[in-house]
Amino acid sequence: MKSRVSAIMAAAVLLSSFAPAFAHEPSPSCDGKCPKSKPGAVDNTLIAATPRADAPSLGPRSASVTVEVWSDFECPFCARGASVIAGLRERYGDKIRIAFRHMPLPTHADAKVAAAASMAAHEQGKFWEMHDVLFENQRSLDRASLEKYAKALGLDLERFRKALDTKAWNNYVEADFVEAQRRGIAGTPTFFINGTGVMGAQSLDVFAGHIDAALKR
Repeated sequence: MKSRVSAIMAAAVLLSSFAPAFAHEPSPSCDGKCPKSKPGAVDNTLIAATPRADAPSLGPRSASVTVEVWSDFECPFCARGASVIAGLRERYGDKIRIAFRHMPLPTHADAKVAAAASMAAHEQGKFWEMHDVLFENQRSLDRASLEKYAKALGLDLERFRKALDTKAWNNYVEADFVEAQRRGIAGTPTFFINGTGVMGAQSLDVFAGHIDAALKR
Protein backbone atom coordinates (compact mmCIF):
# COMPACT_ATOMS: atom_id res chain seq x y z
CA MET A 1 0.00 0.00 0.00
CA LYS A 2 2.83 2.38 0.85
CA SER A 3 4.51 1.88 -2.52
CA ARG A 4 1.20 2.40 -4.32
CA VAL A 5 0.51 5.66 -2.47
CA SER A 6 4.06 6.84 -3.13
CA ALA A 7 3.69 6.13 -6.83
CA ILE A 8 0.44 8.07 -7.00
CA MET A 9 2.06 10.85 -5.03
CA ALA A 10 4.92 11.07 -7.51
CA ALA A 11 2.48 11.48 -10.39
CA ALA A 12 0.50 14.05 -8.45
CA VAL A 13 3.63 16.07 -7.78
CA LEU A 14 4.28 16.35 -11.51
CA LEU A 15 0.79 17.69 -12.04
CA SER A 16 0.87 20.01 -9.06
CA SER A 17 4.15 21.61 -10.10
CA PHE A 18 2.06 23.64 -12.54
CA ALA A 19 -0.41 24.78 -9.85
CA PRO A 20 0.95 27.59 -7.64
CA ALA A 21 -0.86 28.99 -4.63
CA PHE A 22 -3.95 31.13 -5.01
CA ALA A 23 -3.52 34.82 -4.25
CA HIS A 24 -5.09 38.24 -4.20
CA GLU A 25 -1.84 39.89 -5.19
CA PRO A 26 1.61 38.50 -6.04
CA SER A 27 3.74 37.32 -3.14
CA PRO A 28 7.56 37.48 -3.07
CA SER A 29 7.61 33.70 -2.60
CA CYS A 30 5.57 33.26 -5.77
CA ASP A 31 7.80 35.52 -7.92
CA GLY A 32 4.67 37.34 -9.06
CA LYS A 33 3.29 34.22 -10.76
CA CYS A 34 0.50 33.28 -8.36
CA PRO A 35 -2.87 33.41 -10.13
CA LYS A 36 -5.44 35.79 -8.74
CA SER A 37 -8.76 34.49 -7.41
CA LYS A 38 -11.95 36.53 -7.42
CA PRO A 39 -13.26 37.47 -3.96
CA GLY A 40 -15.80 34.90 -2.87
CA ALA A 41 -15.27 32.84 -5.99
CA VAL A 42 -17.12 29.53 -5.76
CA ASP A 43 -15.61 26.75 -7.85
CA ASN A 44 -18.29 24.24 -8.78
CA THR A 45 -15.73 21.99 -10.49
CA LEU A 46 -14.24 21.01 -7.13
CA ILE A 47 -15.43 17.67 -5.80
CA ALA A 48 -17.05 17.73 -2.38
CA ALA A 49 -16.44 14.91 0.10
CA THR A 50 -16.86 14.22 3.78
CA PRO A 51 -13.59 15.15 5.53
CA ARG A 52 -11.66 12.13 6.77
CA ALA A 53 -12.71 11.20 10.29
CA ASP A 54 -9.17 11.41 11.69
CA ALA A 55 -8.42 14.89 10.32
CA PRO A 56 -7.52 17.46 12.99
CA SER A 57 -10.64 19.46 13.74
CA LEU A 58 -12.19 22.12 15.96
CA GLY A 59 -15.84 22.23 16.90
CA PRO A 60 -18.42 19.47 17.33
CA ARG A 61 -19.03 16.86 14.63
CA SER A 62 -22.73 17.66 15.04
CA ALA A 63 -22.21 21.27 13.87
CA SER A 64 -24.51 22.20 11.01
CA VAL A 65 -21.65 23.78 9.03
CA THR A 66 -18.26 22.21 8.34
CA VAL A 67 -15.42 24.28 6.94
CA GLU A 68 -12.76 22.06 5.41
CA VAL A 69 -9.48 23.85 4.74
CA TRP A 70 -6.71 22.54 2.46
CA SER A 71 -3.50 24.25 3.37
CA ASP A 72 0.31 24.41 3.23
CA PHE A 73 2.31 25.68 6.21
CA GLU A 74 4.86 27.40 3.96
CA CYS A 75 2.27 29.21 1.81
CA PRO A 76 1.89 32.92 2.76
CA PHE A 77 -1.72 32.99 1.60
CA CYS A 78 -2.47 29.99 3.81
CA ALA A 79 -1.26 32.05 6.76
CA ARG A 80 -3.92 34.61 5.84
CA GLY A 81 -6.43 31.79 5.59
CA ALA A 82 -5.45 30.61 9.07
CA SER A 83 -6.18 34.10 10.42
CA VAL A 84 -9.61 33.98 8.78
CA ILE A 85 -10.30 30.59 10.36
CA ALA A 86 -9.44 32.04 13.77
CA GLY A 87 -11.89 34.87 13.11
CA LEU A 88 -14.62 32.43 12.11
CA ARG A 89 -14.12 30.41 15.27
CA GLU A 90 -14.42 33.61 17.31
CA ARG A 91 -17.58 34.66 15.46
CA TYR A 92 -19.40 31.34 15.24
CA GLY A 93 -17.98 29.19 18.04
CA ASP A 94 -19.48 25.69 18.07
CA LYS A 95 -21.92 26.50 15.28
CA ILE A 96 -19.20 25.45 12.86
CA ARG A 97 -16.62 22.69 12.65
CA ILE A 98 -13.17 23.29 11.13
CA ALA A 99 -11.38 20.33 9.55
CA PHE A 100 -7.73 20.73 8.48
CA ARG A 101 -6.32 18.93 5.43
CA HIS A 102 -2.75 18.88 4.14
CA MET A 103 -1.63 19.99 0.68
CA PRO A 104 2.13 20.71 0.94
CA LEU A 105 3.11 22.13 -2.45
CA PRO A 106 6.27 20.67 -4.02
CA THR A 107 7.64 24.17 -4.60
CA HIS A 108 7.86 24.65 -0.82
CA ALA A 109 10.90 22.76 0.46
CA ASP A 110 9.85 22.44 4.11
CA ALA A 111 6.08 22.18 3.73
CA LYS A 112 5.90 18.39 3.87
CA VAL A 113 8.04 18.00 7.00
CA ALA A 114 6.08 20.82 8.63
CA ALA A 115 2.86 18.94 7.86
CA ALA A 116 4.32 15.79 9.41
CA ALA A 117 5.42 17.80 12.44
CA SER A 118 1.90 19.14 12.90
CA MET A 119 0.58 15.57 12.93
CA ALA A 120 3.30 14.50 15.37
CA ALA A 121 1.98 17.28 17.61
CA HIS A 122 -1.57 16.13 16.90
CA GLU A 123 -0.86 12.69 18.34
CA GLN A 124 0.13 14.48 21.54
CA GLY A 125 -3.03 16.59 21.54
CA LYS A 126 -1.48 19.87 20.34
CA PHE A 127 -2.14 20.10 16.62
CA TRP A 128 -3.71 23.55 16.71
CA GLU A 129 -1.00 24.96 18.95
CA MET A 130 1.63 23.71 16.48
CA HIS A 131 -0.53 24.92 13.57
CA ASP A 132 -0.42 28.46 14.94
CA VAL A 133 3.33 28.37 15.63
CA LEU A 134 4.14 27.07 12.14
CA PHE A 135 2.15 29.79 10.44
CA GLU A 136 3.76 32.41 12.66
CA ASN A 137 7.23 31.16 11.66
CA GLN A 138 6.88 30.28 7.99
CA ARG A 139 10.47 31.20 7.17
CA SER A 140 11.84 28.82 9.81
CA LEU A 141 10.40 25.35 9.19
CA ASP A 142 13.62 23.35 9.14
CA ARG A 143 14.02 20.30 11.38
CA ALA A 144 15.90 22.13 14.14
CA SER A 145 13.22 24.83 14.29
CA LEU A 146 10.44 22.25 14.39
CA GLU A 147 12.05 20.58 17.38
CA LYS A 148 12.42 23.97 19.06
CA TYR A 149 8.70 24.63 18.62
CA ALA A 150 7.82 21.17 19.93
CA LYS A 151 9.90 21.77 23.05
CA ALA A 152 8.32 25.19 23.62
CA LEU A 153 4.85 23.62 23.38
CA GLY A 154 5.76 21.08 26.03
CA LEU A 155 5.63 18.05 23.76
CA ASP A 156 7.43 14.82 24.55
CA LEU A 157 10.47 15.68 22.44
CA GLU A 158 11.77 12.13 22.14
CA ARG A 159 8.38 10.94 20.87
CA PHE A 160 8.17 13.91 18.50
CA ARG A 161 11.63 13.23 17.06
CA LYS A 162 10.84 9.55 16.61
CA ALA A 163 7.70 10.41 14.64
CA LEU A 164 9.75 12.54 12.25
CA ASP A 165 12.71 10.12 12.08
CA THR A 166 10.50 7.17 11.20
CA LYS A 167 8.35 9.27 8.84
CA ALA A 168 5.35 7.98 10.78
CA TRP A 169 2.98 10.60 9.33
CA ASN A 170 4.31 10.81 5.78
CA ASN A 171 1.74 8.37 4.37
CA TYR A 172 -1.05 10.33 6.06
CA VAL A 173 0.14 13.59 4.49
CA GLU A 174 0.67 11.94 1.10
CA ALA A 175 -2.85 10.49 1.19
CA ASP A 176 -4.26 13.98 1.80
CA PHE A 177 -2.24 15.34 -1.12
CA VAL A 178 -3.48 12.61 -3.47
CA GLU A 179 -7.08 13.23 -2.40
CA ALA A 180 -6.64 16.94 -3.11
CA GLN A 181 -5.56 16.12 -6.67
CA ARG A 182 -8.50 13.75 -7.13
CA ARG A 183 -10.92 16.42 -5.97
CA GLY A 184 -9.57 19.00 -8.40
CA ILE A 185 -7.87 21.27 -5.87
CA ALA A 186 -5.21 23.21 -7.76
CA GLY A 187 -3.74 25.52 -5.13
CA THR A 188 -3.73 26.62 -1.52
CA PRO A 189 -5.63 27.62 0.43
CA THR A 190 -8.84 26.02 -0.78
CA PHE A 191 -11.92 25.75 1.41
CA PHE A 192 -15.12 23.75 1.35
CA ILE A 193 -18.12 25.11 3.25
CA ASN A 194 -20.58 22.22 3.56
CA GLY A 195 -19.06 20.88 0.35
CA THR A 196 -19.09 24.15 -1.62
CA GLY A 197 -15.60 24.97 -2.85
CA VAL A 198 -14.25 28.48 -2.17
CA MET A 199 -10.86 29.43 -3.59
CA GLY A 200 -8.19 31.53 -1.94
CA ALA A 201 -7.62 33.50 1.24
CA GLN A 202 -10.81 35.52 1.06
CA SER A 203 -11.92 38.06 3.64
CA LEU A 204 -13.72 37.10 6.83
CA ASP A 205 -16.91 38.70 5.51
CA VAL A 206 -16.83 36.58 2.35
CA PHE A 207 -16.65 33.37 4.37
CA ALA A 208 -19.27 34.66 6.80
CA GLY A 209 -21.62 35.22 3.88
CA HIS A 210 -21.28 31.61 2.76
CA ILE A 211 -21.59 30.30 6.34
CA ASP A 212 -24.63 32.44 7.16
CA ALA A 213 -26.35 31.14 4.04
CA ALA A 214 -25.51 27.56 4.99
CA LEU A 215 -26.83 28.05 8.53
CA LYS A 216 -30.18 29.22 7.14
CA ARG A 217 -30.69 26.12 5.01
